[in-house]
Amino acid sequence: MPHCLEFDGINIEKAIETACKDLKISKENLKYDIISYGSSGIFGLVGVKKARISVDLNGINNGNVREEVKINIQREPSSGLNAKGADGQKSVEIAAENYKNINAEKGREALNYIINTICDDTVINLTVAGTDLFFEIESGTPSVIIGKKGQTLDAIQYLVEKIVNKNNGEKLNVNVDIGGYLSKRHEKLKKLAEKIAEKSKAKGKPMSLGQMNANDRRIIHLCLKNDDEVKTHSIGEGFVKKLVIYPKKRVHSAQAEKTS
Repeated sequence: MPHCLEFDGINIEKAIETACKDLKISKENLKYDIISYGSSGIFGLVGVKKARISVDLNGINNGNVREEVKINIQREPSSGLNAKGADGQKSVEIAAENYKNINAEKGREALNYIINTICDDTVINLTVAGTDLFFEIESGTPSVIIGKKGQTLDAIQYLVEKIVNKNNGEKLNVNVDIGGYLSKRHEKLKKLAEKIAEKSKAKGKPMSLGQMNANDRRIIHLCLKNDDEVKTHSIGEGFVKKLVIYPKKRVHSAQAEKTS
């Protein structure tokens, strides 16, 4: 039987609480060594490591009494999300809008932190439109932020979107642009989507646009959603997926052949 057991948590205190609960022992009677203090990573998203302790089981017996921990829950003032009456709907809309603005500012703060580690003298402008957040960066060195084929800008946008939507009920679409790069890229994607869609319809078979990130795929989906002759589908897992355009069955052509 092992003389030590390991427990982990988001921090040392949480690891100790878990050990006390599982072993039914008070904190004062717990003997432990710290293996790791853990790490919060980058914005709590990347490189997160849990704290870990090793508990000495010697001396622990059934006679030990578990310490009861009392938790006082303080309710925050109502945000209006559960409001009833004539102004209930209005309260819900105001609360949702405030929550969205808070997350938008959280995204601006994170983006500002990231950008300032790359270059100096930058300004970030934020525009909120529905569930879309547009961050426009002004910088004297845009190429550094954009990176090769826009890969650096993609990575920045991905991180900011993860931060904005962490523990957020309503998903917000994040767009990070600099010097109009994203706008030009979206126009190119729309033209590419229309071109490949026409090829797919002409040849009557699926056509792939290759690997794309989530935002680029969204542009393609939106561009072709009103085209009744094709449909789009993403294949794969993770941030980068393969996007394929499929031709729909030509119902009208088939009916025409039957009547002729």
